[in-house]
Amino acid sequence: MRNLYLSLALLVLLASIFAPTPPGLERDGTIMLGIFLMAVILWLTEAIPMAATGLLIILLQPLLGVENADEVFSSFGNSAVFFILASFMIAAAMEKHGLHKRMAAHMLSFFGHSPRTFIFAVMLTGALLSFIMISHGVAALLLPMLLHVMLAVRAVPKKSNFGTATMLALAYGTTVGSWGTLLGGARNPLTLSFLEDMGYNLTFLDWMKMSMPVVAVVLPLLAVVLVLLYPPEKIEIERAIRDIKREIEGRKISMEEKTLSAIIIFTVILWFFFSDSIGIAVIALLSVMLLFLFNLMEWEDMEKRVQWGILLIYGGAITMGKGMESTGVALWMAGGITNIFHSPYTILFGIILLTFILTNLMSNTAAVATMLPISIGIANSAGISPVTAAMATALAGGTAFLFVIATPGMAIAYSSEYITQKDMLKAGMVAGLLSMMTIFLFAVFYWESLY
Repeated sequence: MRNLYLSLALLVLLASIFAPTPPGLERDGTIMLGIFLMAVILWLTEAIPMAATGLLIILLQPLLGVENADEVFSSFGNSAVFFILASFMIAAAMEKHGLHKRMAAHMLSFFGHSPRTFIFAVMLTGALLSFIMISHGVAALLLPMLLHVMLAVRAVPKKSNFGTATMLALAYGTTVGSWGTLLGGARNPLTLSFLEDMGYNLTFLDWMKMSMPVVAVVLPLLAVVLVLLYPPEKIEIERAIRDIKREIEGRKISMEEKTLSAIIIFTVILWFFFSDSIGIAVIALLSVMLLFLFNLMEWEDMEKRVQWGILLIYGGAITMGKGMESTGVALWMAGGITNIFHSPYTILFGIILLTFILTNLMSNTAAVATMLPISIGIANSAGISPVTAAMATALAGGTAFLFVIATPGMAIAYSSEYITQKDMLKAGMVAGLLSMMTIFLFAVFYWESLY
């Protein structure tokens, strides 16, 4: 099968090079579309390592003349890549000094009644924290303690349904939570700025009034999806709690743990108040430098614990998203799909569907930035409120459930090794459909009555 998948990916790429150009696309856009389809085949089938596919995407763009090498490599240096790198380094420090064990013990004491309640608790915790800080940062902070829980309950990577559901719950909880307030992600304030240009001045509370009910419905829905698709095996959580507590009770909190805790609290405060002015990646890297300055980590610790392959996967995906944007492929896809729909309701669902597709293939902010002018323009001509269309686009831009490359949160969860790309696709299709339908129903029956 591996050779079949490789042949199919190569055939798609060759077709984009030698086949006639589709109406509305230039030659470089057609080749970029071929690179994208090739990458999707290779990522879904894992015919070659996913990190190798990321490298192949970077290689093919300058090789086939789609983008020059400097532009491609500068895209790879996107801040999201450095944020993921820094988050892995912070997680490595928590693991080295055992701080994640104390955090895991407290978390299990509150929510460790059964595997199902624990899975929902992970989603709820991720969502609540994502209301007040960047969702990627939440995923980075929660991962080490969840990994220790997996170790305590002896969940085997890629074989334990409990492990798979828990890591997907981490990704989904932080993602859905990012819809709730303007602090969850850059796409939210971007949407407000578009609306302000049109004379709609929505406040922080206005956003929450429209988004929070959607979060309240989607969150438990996705938790149910996870426990149905991945029914957790019988796990002695109570014994795991006792084991973790016994492990930490005999050990006083060390000076290293106290210093590390202070650095993490400092990081969260900076993320909360200064993300817009400084940037989440810069703040995360600053925290990494503090780890070295306070002699909490050696470089050898980083080399052993950081998932370097994830950086290649995500970096390759970012260069692909930039290429799709610059060559007009994203707009071409938008025009093609929205032309299918005609009535106001189908147009609104078409906007949500297309945003869902794009946000799983490129950065959330880029997908929303691409779709906002299209969706608002279509909405005006179809008699739909621009606020409804913009909010539908913004929230659909946060439904990145399908691929490792969709968000840093998904990449961080994937780095746990408890989930595969096939797991993400299997659960993500159901989660995406339910989320899209919920957003659509709120748009029609709630948001339209407000504006």
